[in-house]
Amino acid sequence: MPVYVLFLAFSAFIAFMILITTHQLYWVLSGITDSILFFLHYLAHKGKLEQWYDQSGLRIICRYGIIVATAGLLCLGYFTTIQVMYKKPIMPIADSSVISIVWSIVALRSGLILMYYCIGYQKNDDETRLLVTNEEIRSVEIGPEEEEK
Repeated sequence: MPVYVLFLAFSAFIAFMILITTHQLYWVLSGITDSILFFLHYLAHKGKLEQWYDQSGLRIICRYGIIVATAGLLCLGYFTTIQVMYKKPIMPIADSSVISIVWSIVALRSGLILMYYCIGYQKNDDETRLLVTNEEIRSVEIGPEEEEK
């Protein structure tokens, strides 16, 4: 994921944090999720992801992404229904459900992206383990004398 996309996500996080009303706890949820994703990207870029997280750790983070995406989807449905049923005006923002709808979409996006990359990093870890295991098997089969040739 390009750096400018993460920059846009964090600037949207800060901008909407200013517009918080009583229903916007989703900016905290999406901010934490995007921070975890940024940290995973950083570790993967530095090649230290395997040192910090094993398969079970990535699986737990993926489950967190599932929970965030599910909460975002449920809140999106709820606030959209409230907005349509009661025909609430968009302005003033303090009385509107539109910001809650936007943050529900952002939380849904954050959870889905976190799930996607966790699954991708798990597959990369599996492939790396297979390559290392195959090299170990070959070195045992070949023996140290034939390896030097």
